Amino acid sequence: MHRRRRKSRQIQEASPRKGRDAPAGKVSLSERGGQSSRHKHRSYVILPFGVRVIRKSWYMGLTTLAVVFVLLGVLLVYTLGQYAEEVSERVVLPVSSDGIQDPREVDAASRRAQISSLAPEQDPSVAGESSVGASLTADAEAAEPHSLELILEKYRTAVGLSEIKGVILHGRYVEDERDFAMKLMVKSPRLVRKVLTDAGLSMVCSYDGDQASIEIEDPEGQLHQQPLSDELYRQAIILEGAVLSLASDKLPDVLVYQWEADQDYEGLNYWTIRRRVSAQQSMIHLLDPETGLERVRFVTFMHEGQRQQLSLHLSDYRQQGQAHLPFAYTLKLNGKVRGEARIESIQLNPGLMLWMFSAK
Repeated sequence: MHRRRRKSRQIQEASPRKGRDAPAGKVSLSERGGQSSRHKHRSYVILPFGVRVIRKSWYMGLTTLAVVFVLLGVLLVYTLGQYAEEVSERVVLPVSSDGIQDPREVDAASRRAQISSLAPEQDPSVAGESSVGASLTADAEAAEPHSLELILEKYRTAVGLSEIKGVILHGRYVEDERDFAMKLMVKSPRLVRKVLTDAGLSMVCSYDGDQASIEIEDPEGQLHQQPLSDELYRQAIILEGAVLSLASDKLPDVLVYQWEADQDYEGLNYWTIRRRVSAQQSMIHLLDPETGLERVRFVTFMHEGQRQQLSLHLSDYRQQGQAHLPFAYTLKLNGKVRGEARIESIQLNPGLMLWMFSAK
């Protein structure tokens, strides 16, 4: 019995104790983990005034700030580029001998035309300088359009296209002494399809609002399809297809259109509307202040390393149902005639389908 007690005591002394009853130098695994976690210290960055920030959070904040500054810089460069492009496009109508008019000449001519049109013939013995000034002020206020909304309203009332979603123009188109049968299809807001056919060629140009393509059928009946890579032809199809570009009153005018200073063209003064075509390009529309009808629209673009201007000159306006549309137009490149169209008939709201305008 005494032996058994001694053996039990020896076994208890030999077995390790757990928790707080364990002797010094012997710690259980759970308590050892707790002590190690208490000894871990986070790394901090000391800022001025004794502010401490966790180092990982500090680096993440710096990275985020750098990305924000880079994005702001890109946005600033893009905005400056757009402003410079708009300034360079402001006045470039072709009237000079080389095809393009100097903007300074346009400004001077505009001022002269405005002064001459506003200044009445006056007998010095009848009225003094004060009456002349009052007359000029009254005439100027009467001739000055009040807002962009009034200009667009007058145009839309004159053409009667506010409810029109699609148009087909049938006629003849002459370019490089070749006479084509033409079918120009336009669907609001920016879809265009132009079909040209003669005895030896059938050509279809399509624009889906983003990309342009061309499809050519040769005399053997073979079809050749490819993207319309020539910038001149791409701009031409966009310009010709802008039939409904100012007509819809459903678009946000304040974002799409911009009213600019009047421009002189061929001795006449026109209202000027700049329409945003894309993030990189605008189209200029010149409207007759008396009738509200569009007379000229043009675009400027880079082609073969040079800045070019392509303009469309509208004429022969006729009543077509509820609409008042041009039955002739001339396409000019830097003031020189490139193509002419004569319209024979016009269909309004013919039920055009989207697949007709897909750029393949």
